[in-house]
Amino acid sequence: MSNKQILEHASAYFKSNFPKLEAEAIICFLVFMDLGDGASVGDVARGVGMTEPGCYHFLTQLTGGSGVAAGVGLVSFENAGGGKTLLHMTDLGQSASDAVQQSFG
Repeated sequence: MSNKQILEHASAYFKSNFPKLEAEAIICFLVFMDLGDGASVGDVARGVGMTEPGCYHFLTQLTGGSGVAAGVGLVSFENAGGGKTLLHMTDLGQSASDAVQQSFG
């Protein structure tokens, strides 16, 4: 499967299940899936070619919460100290990851 096909399948899944996610947030999630649980925001930022603050902005769309900053609940943040923030897959995030991986064939 080509990269274009992977992005098309993943985008279709996320747009039907999490329509408020921006494309950049979806790409951040795909990179996080590849890096695995416990990856840092910096790791994902390097993987997608963004600055850490820019990446963090899109990753917040993937977190839980309420109000204006409410995300979709696919990942959670852990403050690891020293300015480092780690990402963890939630149960909902793992379900999404499994569904996306199944669509890859």
